[in-house]
Amino acid sequence: MTLTHWIGIDYGSKTSGNTVICHHDGQVLQFYDADRRDADAFIIRFVEQPQSSSIQHVFIDAPLSLPGVYTQQQGCTNFHYRQCDMALKAMSPMFLGGLTARAMELRQTLTTKHALSVYEVYPKALAQLELKNQYHKKLAKIDFPNLCDLLTSKYPSVLFNEYPRHQHQFDSLLAWLSGYRFIHHQHQIIGELSEGQVVI
Repeated sequence: MTLTHWIGIDYGSKTSGNTVICHHDGQVLQFYDADRRDADAFIIRFVEQPQSSSIQHVFIDAPLSLPGVYTQQQGCTNFHYRQCDMALKAMSPMFLGGLTARAMELRQTLTTKHALSVYEVYPKALAQLELKNQYHKKLAKIDFPNLCDLLTSKYPSVLFNEYPRHQHQFDSLLAWLSGYRFIHHQHQIIGELSEGQVVI
């Protein structure tokens, strides 16, 4: 499988402009920022364009399932958190509400209409693993070259024409890197298959 076969997505609210796709063009990683109209339509248009024909997998930073109690999963009693959320200290899919519903609908569209595999990722967990305390949610543009160089030293395929310009681009890079680890069998799986799993 080549580096062009998957994308990483930092997923934001529908009209915020904070959704970013990270994709390797065969030479370097590129970042594509959504407009402020419809992030979901932006993602679908991206995978439908001719130059995206090699894409087979999507790694998205968004909950793709609800706590198992809502589908009567045996042993699931928590109405707010899945096992993977508790293990990662992640936000509740229920608190995210509309974003979770949109992500689940988007996954259905991408899998049924575009034959893509869609996986949930959590960039913060990968950053804590690879970058330790150098990663936080208030990174500035000046921070990204050093952080990216650290990632490139561990993952030589992480190459850029331009470094990320803002946090959402950097988080989409971490989503893409979660995909890289998955494809190369270097990843961790958090959570139960029946309820929802996160690729790290």
